[in-house]
Amino acid sequence: MATLKPIRDNILATNGDFGDMETRAGIIIKSNVGTSEGITARWFKIAAVGPEQKHIEPGMWVYVEHGRWTEGFTYDEEKYWQLDPNGCLAASWDEPKNIVNIGIHEGSQRKQR
Repeated sequence: MATLKPIRDNILATNGDFGDMETRAGIIIKSNVGTSEGITARWFKIAAVGPEQKHIEPGMWVYVEHGRWTEGFTYDEEKYWQLDPNGCLAASWDEPKNIVNIGIHEGSQRKQR
C-alpha cells in the first residue's frame, strides 16, 4: 500500500475542526462554515510533513490562519488538507479541547460602553 509523502516543506493534515462544537458545560455551538463568522483560523492534526519542514512534526495540532489550506482530498478513506507553512500560527502536542473559533467579521462593530 502506498503512503503519502509530502515534498519540500509541505504539510498534510487531518481532523480539520469544521463541524459543530460542544463546550464542557454542554452548550452546542453550530458550525459557522460558509458564513462571514466562519472566517477564522482552524485547528488541524498533522499527518505528514516534507523533509524540509523544520518546525512542524506529525502528531502535532496546528492552528492555521483562515484560508491557508486546500479544499482537501480523500485518500484511503481519510480526508486530508495541505496547509500553507506560512499560515501556521501556533502548534501544540495536545489536542485542543473546547476551543471556540470566534472571529471578527466584516461589518462587525465594537459596542461603546
